Amino acid sequence: MNARYSPNMDQKSRNDSVQVGLCENCKFVRRMESDRGSIFYMCQRSLTDATFPKYPRLPVLLCRGYVPLDEDRPQESTSEH
Repeated sequence: MNARYSPNMDQKSRNDSVQVGLCENCKFVRRMESDRGSIFYMCQRSLTDATFPKYPRLPVLLCRGYVPLDEDRPQESTSEH
């Protein structure tokens, strides 16, 4: 067990998945991991627009800059000929 954290905090960090909201599948997110294992989500829109926070508070539930990762993929036709 890590001595820097209480047993409850250490156990919770292992068992709970990180909830990041919209950032999890946004085209403009960059997942960063520190040497100590902490994970951060950087908003790359912040590099060109100062109104976006570089590291937004999570979970992000509403964002005017959100673009889903799959938006650029071509849509498959589901109609039959």
